[in-house]
Amino acid sequence: MTRKLFSGLLVTVSLTAFVACGNSGDKKDKPETTATTDAGKKDEGGGINTGGNAADCGTTAISFGADKIKSDGFTMKYSEAVLWNMASDKIKYPAIIVQVSNYEKEGSYLQSPTNDNVRVMFTISGKAGEKLRMGDYEIGGSGGFGAGYAVSGGIENKDGNKGFYNAKGKATITYLGEDKVCGTIDISSTDTFIKGTFSISLTKSPY
Repeated sequence: MTRKLFSGLLVTVSLTAFVACGNSGDKKDKPETTATTDAGKKDEGGGINTGGNAADCGTTAISFGADKIKSDGFTMKYSEAVLWNMASDKIKYPAIIVQVSNYEKEGSYLQSPTNDNVRVMFTISGKAGEKLRMGDYEIGGSGGFGAGYAVSGGIENKDGNKGFYNAKGKATITYLGEDKVCGTIDISSTDTFIKGTFSISLTKSPY
């Protein structure tokens, strides 16, 4: 693995921990969530239960807002959905990390935004030892990583990350296939929201 690729993975996993915890603090905070090894994947199950009809999928159209970050004039240039088997301490659980941005990735990963760029990221996570499935994933649940079917989110620009506090809402997976995930998201807190539809090719993390 090259140093650049490894650095990119650290950025993605760190931001994943941020959106899962709803922490808009320093990007250098130590991540609480990391990818498991291949052995861990085999031991814990994880993965997905496929379902739904791909013909019912629409398009990816996300609106968002956070303080001075607005989606007015936002044109999506890149999107990805990656299936991971995650770990927090000894708890392992499956998750799909979705990223949408108005700039292209460079190389093997999507860099943090610069200038007027913005990326929206949300994580759809399942119960420890169970597969992801179609249905609702609530925001603001208790119990920590792997305790239930949950969604978390964040919006990032050059000034940092904006998360959700005392949030409400959910994401709903309406189609889940080996190579695609579709659904809706509508989560919000006092001054932050992510809302819309997604229909994105699904890939599996090699890590």
